[in-house]
Amino acid sequence: MSRAAERLDGLDATRGAIMLLMALDHVGALVVRRHSVEFWGGAWTRYADTGRDVTQLLLRLASDLCAPGFFFWMGAGAALLAQRRPDWGAAQFRRHWLARGVLVLAVSQVIEVPAWIVGIAGDGTGQPPPAWPGHGTPVHLAWTVLSCLGGCMLVLGALHPLLRRPGAAFLLALPCLAATPLFLPPPDAAMRAESIAARLLLVPGQTGGVYVEYPLLPWLAFVLLGFAAGRRLAVAPARAIRAALIAGMAGIGVAMALRWSGIGSIRPPRDASWREFVNLIKYPPSLVYVLSMLGGNLCLFHLFSRLSTKRDAVLPRVLRVFGRAPLVFYVMHLWLFAVIGALFFRHGTHYAVGLGVWLAALPVLYRICARFGAWRRAAPAASWLQLV
Repeated sequence: MSRAAERLDGLDATRGAIMLLMALDHVGALVVRRHSVEFWGGAWTRYADTGRDVTQLLLRLASDLCAPGFFFWMGAGAALLAQRRPDWGAAQFRRHWLARGVLVLAVSQVIEVPAWIVGIAGDGTGQPPPAWPGHGTPVHLAWTVLSCLGGCMLVLGALHPLLRRPGAAFLLALPCLAATPLFLPPPDAAMRAESIAARLLLVPGQTGGVYVEYPLLPWLAFVLLGFAAGRRLAVAPARAIRAALIAGMAGIGVAMALRWSGIGSIRPPRDASWREFVNLIKYPPSLVYVLSMLGGNLCLFHLFSRLSTKRDAVLPRVLRVFGRAPLVFYVMHLWLFAVIGALFFRHGTHYAVGLGVWLAALPVLYRICARFGAWRRAAPAASWLQLV
């Protein structure tokens, strides 16, 4: 088997790039104290034509690549793992993803959520958090991005016998994509009561003490599409890398056309400004959001796959270190910025200062990720470190 099938350097570098964008977005939330709201109903950030608002919008637009990329590339990684381990039967594959899913769910509730509590509690601005759809306080269970990733891992293990059939992952993704436009309530019904099951599956918001930001079905679609792409990458990586650029540009082009025509947007632009045109709904992801962000991820993958073939290219080598330790990076960067924000920036600061905090943290996070990567490579195949 070729080295490309064993480990795609461009995939790791792409994941590393979107992780750094995510960290910059979280600096905005926890240090600068400005964060966008992109729910299907209720509050929705409107950006003025000022330098501060435009900076916030552009940073948010770039960071919107992150969550779709995490789910999509996780699915691709699962397909590549199945290709690397033909000796694994369905039961062993299921056990692997069940264990990973349980681990990620535990990390979400025990480590991730407390970091957000520290970061939010450290906000000294005196302003209440933006309202989200639903009712009920306080929050007893927060279904975050890590929670949803863990849930998708569990589903991935259960679906593995079906996913081994050609085209099955793509076909299973279609009803997940269709669920949002078909069954999501209209924005003016955002404050009506929803069951907890509806929240967990499709409708972001809060019911009682359960707050759901990433419902399972829309984000599972990214995982299944990633699995379908990963099968192509495993069989013909060079051809798939070339096709990624075409598919990515097509996705962005179709998304822009749909946005212009008013199709595929949960909430249409509120005016004719370019700021509203690119102000997309993420919770849950609209069709325009899905196409544009997957398109952006595929274009980045093509770029970093090409750069990774150049021996003197430093950037992809650095990004791969981050991209090969995503869970460790996520936990460490979140706690780091939550504590920094709570101690030194309770009332927020300028974006230039936030950028400085982000840059100063990167060498520390790089050393942590590099050290963890070395530990994992030295660990036996049965070690729990292989699940992280």
